[in-house]
Amino acid sequence: MFCECRCQVKLAWKGTVCDTVAIMRTVEDTRGIPFTVNDSEELEDFYRVIDAYLISKKDTMDLLDTMLEREEPMPMAICFRGYLVKMGSDPRLNPGIERCLAQLRSAELNDRERVHVEALQAWSDNQNEVAIRRLEDHLDDYPLDLIALRVVHHLHFYTGDAKALDKSVESRLGHWSEDDSYYGYLLGMHSFGLEESAEYREAEIVGRRACELNPKDVWAGHAMAHVFQMQGRWLDGIDWMDKMFPHWKDGNNFLFHMHWHKALYHYGRAEFDVVMSIYDEHLSPALDDDFYLDTCNAASLLWRLNMKGVEISDRWQHLYDLSKHRVEDDELVFCTLHYLMAPAVVNDQATIDKSLKHFEDWRQRSTSQGQVANLVGAGLAQAIVDLAAGDNDRGVATLARLRGDVKKIGGSWAQRQLFKDLQAYY
Repeated sequence: MFCECRCQVKLAWKGTVCDTVAIMRTVEDTRGIPFTVNDSEELEDFYRVIDAYLISKKDTMDLLDTMLEREEPMPMAICFRGYLVKMGSDPRLNPGIERCLAQLRSAELNDRERVHVEALQAWSDNQNEVAIRRLEDHLDDYPLDLIALRVVHHLHFYTGDAKALDKSVESRLGHWSEDDSYYGYLLGMHSFGLEESAEYREAEIVGRRACELNPKDVWAGHAMAHVFQMQGRWLDGIDWMDKMFPHWKDGNNFLFHMHWHKALYHYGRAEFDVVMSIYDEHLSPALDDDFYLDTCNAASLLWRLNMKGVEISDRWQHLYDLSKHRVEDDELVFCTLHYLMAPAVVNDQATIDKSLKHFEDWRQRSTSQGQVANLVGAGLAQAIVDLAAGDNDRGVATLARLRGDVKKIGGSWAQRQLFKDLQAYY
């Protein structure tokens, strides 16, 4: 089982040990990946953090921060913290990323670690394509670098390039031993890439195998959730969730997204009372954490229910109160569009104007997401406002014009389905 096989370390010390001065050393793990560390125990601690991250445990950052209390912590622990903070997709967290980068500029690094720092710097500068190219080139030399694989997997996901998402893992999978304790996590990533590439049959085969190897792997379970969603297999999806949730009881906020998936299965069966129950029990309370994915879950589900004529009561108002301050976020167009939905529905004109102006400014920037805002984001924002205001002809015409480019905002096909549904409904 996964929890029984944490970190296997092969000592390969380079450098001289001194009794009075702390010297950073290089240690290779059993996959031949070199790390700059104070001692081998530090690398073992780091792999415990990786274990927690891979199963989406809520104490992952606490474990990592404990590691970073050392006077001179290992560089990859610092870099990994920067990666995790950036994955939070919250511009208010950017100073924390910069602190990581500042520490890394003066740290003792090996060549592999320098690539990670360069990728983190590019991502921090919102030059996502640069970060992707750097990590993909690096993986040609280090296909067993699990951190690089996971980070670039995340980056590909938010470019909407399903083929790249799939190829990135598939092209390295053959380098991994099936006996490796982390092999199942690669299968989970591969399953998701296959699903997003509409290879549903193979995605299910690979995803089931991944979950057999590591039932606590929420991302592998998530790949399976998408397979059921995209094939309209509502009962299979509900049964799958009921079976898997007990394995994920220690999970972080990502579990609320899994409840969103289960709600969509019931939505597909027109069991709207169950959908509302899931919303009230799981999705609504999560909003207090002010995490981007929770808002995306809630906004997209409420709008779907609106289209079915379900009474929403004060739920839009509650979501509005918690999301209106995020309409000028400039991390991901995908997220900021969802932040706009509640203000548009409750008709807060001041916030709507602020959001639309933000998108106009954003589209002028020479950043990855600035290009997305220019290509499709600003138009989708206006369509959301138009549909909420009852200007259906204009909103639908905009959605039709942009339909081929909506994937550029990233996220999954299931998440972006809302924009297709809006066009069809209105």
